[in-house]
Amino acid sequence: MKNYKNTADTISTVGSMMLFLLFAVCMMMIIAAAAGSYSRISDNYGTDFTALASIRYISNKIKSSDTVYITDKGMILESGAMANIIYCSGGGLYEKTVAVNSEYDVSGGEKIFDIDGMTVDETEELYTITVNVSGEKHSAIVRKGM
Repeated sequence: MKNYKNTADTISTVGSMMLFLLFAVCMMMIIAAAAGSYSRISDNYGTDFTALASIRYISNKIKSSDTVYITDKGMILESGAMANIIYCSGGGLYEKTVAVNSEYDVSGGEKIFDIDGMTVDETEELYTITVNVSGEKHSAIVRKGM
């Protein structure tokens, strides 16, 4: 006479192990998909943060200055006896502080952000700031002073 109880136990154990294996494979797929999503979100956050922080920095400098001069290479922001020169060169946004009416040279300075490009356009009442970070352009509009 055959022992069917051993065969049934074996089939039950194999079935349970197959279900556990299916569960483990599904969990690994979910974790891999979540890791990919997190990586994309993290990369986009870094790009957006750099762009928005640089725009905010430039707009705050414009708002706090007495006189703003837009040049083809950057901006000259005069406040009292000091002038800030903000320009984009070599993949970075730079700022240099000099005395008013001294030579306004767009070299040297301190690197503030890693950006690819910056433009500031002036109309009668507004400044339009555009920065290029990792191939994406971000813009903001700043009202001129009082």
